[in-house]
Amino acid sequence: MDSPKREDKRVKNTRQAIRNSFLKLIVEKPIERISVTELCRDAGVNRGTFYAHYTDAYDLRNSLETELYEAVLSRMKEIGTSGRLTTAQMLDLLRENQELCGIFSGPHGDMEALTRFSRRSAAKYVEMNEERFCGLNGQTREYIDEMLVASIATLIKCWFDSGMREPAGEIAELLGTYCLHGLSGFMTGRRLPLSNSD
Repeated sequence: MDSPKREDKRVKNTRQAIRNSFLKLIVEKPIERISVTELCRDAGVNRGTFYAHYTDAYDLRNSLETELYEAVLSRMKEIGTSGRLTTAQMLDLLRENQELCGIFSGPHGDMEALTRFSRRSAAKYVEMNEERFCGLNGQTREYIDEMLVASIATLIKCWFDSGMREPAGEIAELLGTYCLHGLSGFMTGRRLPLSNSD
């Protein structure tokens, strides 16, 4: 009979194989075309084993998204930010978890998941710059929130798709300039210094 430790390792290896197969397949096709049969064949596991861990490809995707959020929460606790990470720290964390970010990147990347992730960052920009938004009515604030979410998600996806070549601080600066000053921030030389790109 296997020891609990050996069993835990086997379960972990099985989940890793399924996850790796999903991240490989999501590069090739949209999630709605990824079948459990294909995942099992690629991962070298049977359907019963797959269903012991996930209900379908969407459940697996949600699990990976949750894992990424948990990495964010763990980093917040680790650096003692009282529940806040700077944009550069957040982007660094995404780079460290580049494998998990495979659910966002590429032509079949999950924009809904990335939008959910970006919505948290957009809320932070509004919170940090509350004085700029305090005179706006509810509907206008809602539109601004949506524009911020779209901007953050689009830039992060471009960064993922380019292989995360640029430093996180540089992307944070671009994002901060655009979100706070719009395109005019680049035309008038109002780019944010890196120290303020949080």
